[in-house]
Amino acid sequence: MGAAYLAERADGQYEQRVALKVIKRGMDTEQVLARFRAERQILASLDHPNIARLLDGGSTDQGVPFLAMEYIEGEPIDAWTARRALSVDERLRLLLQVCGAVAYAHQHLVVHRDIKPLNILVTPEGVPKLLDFGIAKVLHEHADQATSTVTGMRLLTPEYASPEQVEGRRATTVSDVYALGVVLYELLTGQSPYRLRSRAPLDVVEAVRTTDPERPSAIGGTEKLRCRLRGDLDTILLTALRKEPARRYQSVEQFAGDVRRHLEGLTVHARPDTFGYRAGKFVRRNRVPVAAGVLLALALVGGTATTAYQASAARAAQDRAERRFADVRKLANALLFDYHDAIRDLRGAGPVRERMVRDALGYLDGLAQESGEDPSLQHELAGAYHRIGDLQGGEPSSLGDTEGAARSYGKALAILESLLRADRGNVRLRRDAAESAMALGRVVWGRGDLTSGLAHARRARALLDPLVASAPTDTDIRLQLSAANNLLGQISLEEGKIAQSLDYHRTDLEQFEAASESERRRPWSGA
Repeated sequence: MGAAYLAERADGQYEQRVALKVIKRGMDTEQVLARFRAERQILASLDHPNIARLLDGGSTDQGVPFLAMEYIEGEPIDAWTARRALSVDERLRLLLQVCGAVAYAHQHLVVHRDIKPLNILVTPEGVPKLLDFGIAKVLHEHADQATSTVTGMRLLTPEYASPEQVEGRRATTVSDVYALGVVLYELLTGQSPYRLRSRAPLDVVEAVRTTDPERPSAIGGTEKLRCRLRGDLDTILLTALRKEPARRYQSVEQFAGDVRRHLEGLTVHARPDTFGYRAGKFVRRNRVPVAAGVLLALALVGGTATTAYQASAARAAQDRAERRFADVRKLANALLFDYHDAIRDLRGAGPVRERMVRDALGYLDGLAQESGEDPSLQHELAGAYHRIGDLQGGEPSSLGDTEGAARSYGKALAILESLLRADRGNVRLRRDAAESAMALGRVVWGRGDLTSGLAHARRARALLDPLVASAPTDTDIRLQLSAANNLLGQISLEEGKIAQSLDYHRTDLEQFEAASESERRRPWSGA
């Protein structure tokens, strides 16, 4: 569409070199001109140290528009890192600067849509610069003509485009999260996430749409590199590369936050800090004994789950039965959740995980019938159903059963809503109900039911609004409300309700800008 030239000022006032971008001869159609003007307007609104600056713009004597851009003397980020043989940590820190630029663009309601190494130049001083907003999209209701999805589809780079982009659906901020995931994957492994039959566009598009990325640690070069990638970095990258937008990181800040936590030696959010996470290395060293122990433990749960109920015949045995009941609940939680997490990443563990989830649901359904009028037990049941939903299809390393996840989240939400009717002022219940409503909204949205997704997201926001009003300085509640607004904005955008989506994202942005500096450093939207 455009040609770029190295140019210098000619008026003699001062010396300055610029990158001059003009439309190629013969391509100055109305559509191309509109897109070029849109790029100029986008760049004029952005001022960030890691985004190439717009210095001037205008038209030639022949009426052809041009852009005078900051001249970046650098090379693509993948070539720059490879030539200097940077360590994994150095590559991660470099990409964090790029994430800062993309997050800044998103805060100004701009989606780049074409993030790739060629559009990220690194200067000799090691400063990355994000270039080429030529197919970027502005998230406001009057932007569609100049930044249409159809045009963007023709111009995007399939190797870095998200599944929704190659399918011609709307690109959102999580589409840029996906592209950043591909770039980081290549920076760390030197390879594409997909095994391609060829570089032909149709083969690339088919791979992006239908095949799952390989674990980075499975294809890294040396054994030392594979060990370095195994664990957190596998999880971070595969989360960013999820095919369903609702199951990726919901903002660039979330993605960058996990990268930063990994560098600081902290637990990443994409993998909960559970027994399984802490015991991961032990499990990998003892795969067969642990798997056998889990199967034995499953048999134990089947034989002891109803012990407390059976022991209620006599008053003298009641206290002992209640203690045993509590022990069984504790044991079941450990077996069903902690042990599940411990075997989650083992090769061939899928059937065992599915069996554990099935048994867990049977156990919980039976316990629900016995819960009676015990609010604490019902609250605990709701939390267990929510966790089962995560294991089925609501988290990055789930079994992919989104239909089952929707049912489990629905059970959790129904229990919490029932408890709320009797205790409307309970803050913990409202927050847990909002969390289950958002999880259910994300899953049904990912299954294509936008109407139900919006309804559940709105319910989450309605639960949280009074809490923020009564405790405006509570950071955790504000982050939860931000997640609800972000989910509403994403689904509204996919529905084509751009003005409504803009309102939700603007509310999210206003909350971010009003937050303290310490809050801004925390993961924001979609927390």
